[in-house]
Amino acid sequence: MSWTDEFHSWISSCESEGVIAIVTHRNGDMDTIASGCALAEALGSNTRCVGIHVSKVAREVIQKLNFHHHRMDANRPAWPRTIAGIIVVDAGGPGQIGIELPENIPLCVLDHHANSSDSWNVGDTGLHVNRPVKATTQIVYEYLRDKMPNTLTDRIRKLLMTGLISDTGHYRHADSAALSDAGSILGSDIEHGDVLDLLRTTGLGRSTRTATLRALSRVKVEISGGWTVAITSCGTHEGLVGGSLINAGADVAIVTNTKNPLLRVTTRASHRAVEGGIGMGDILSTLAELHGSEGGGHPGAAGWTTDIDSVEAVSSILSRISAIGGGEH
Repeated sequence: MSWTDEFHSWISSCESEGVIAIVTHRNGDMDTIASGCALAEALGSNTRCVGIHVSKVAREVIQKLNFHHHRMDANRPAWPRTIAGIIVVDAGGPGQIGIELPENIPLCVLDHHANSSDSWNVGDTGLHVNRPVKATTQIVYEYLRDKMPNTLTDRIRKLLMTGLISDTGHYRHADSAALSDAGSILGSDIEHGDVLDLLRTTGLGRSTRTATLRALSRVKVEISGGWTVAITSCGTHEGLVGGSLINAGADVAIVTNTKNPLLRVTTRASHRAVEGGIGMGDILSTLAELHGSEGGGHPGAAGWTTDIDSVEAVSSILSRISAIGGGEH
């Protein structure tokens, strides 16, 4: 039995009992929000896409495409009264969704992260689907294409594309499967430029530009293992800042945020660095396990939440990068 058969059977068993909640992770990036909203719409009115946060870019995209995401209170999440199943999308472990899941509810996880310091326990009634793809929207697309092709409307396909484009860093980290899926999702009737415009025209208001420029003005540069590492701090838009540093020529970007009770570290790596052996997901998941915190992600984009201070966190990352080596000397 294929994974799409298993997933389809799991959904059918839950739908007959009540509502399915589709849960996005706490950072609310484009891939998790696109995956959750697209799957919820395809499955119909007996589903709810929920989570504690939606990033600004993702929020504007789903508003433009008319999708709905229900925000939950992290401290007092209000679950549907007749909840019969939970699908978590794009989260490497339970600590990455930011809320406690109700007990004794069948759980399914759709994910693509190879490295995480957290782990799922889905039990006898659950299902864990982890596919070796670049974006969770590829997993959702494969399922819908196989089992519910009539639900692949232009709106859903455009939304799935935004997740794929974002999680591959606008194709910098795409592989042949991601590019093939992108062509299949677009088909012959959706203009690629229209999808890019959805992402280009969002999240770039004055406050975003100001926060990004201030973070860039604080950049420090270190050479570690021959790699050029750009380091800065900000209170918001860490991913955008990290991506800007990579576009400016850094091999690796490290962005810290100390505004929360715990330190949040966001990292990015260039395609050249990833090809040269740098895997930020592996580095951060290893450090998270060492320090008793959580972290992980992709080779080119990963995060770490920890209670150690920013100086120690950055030093630890630089040490790991240096040990890998392989950069220009």
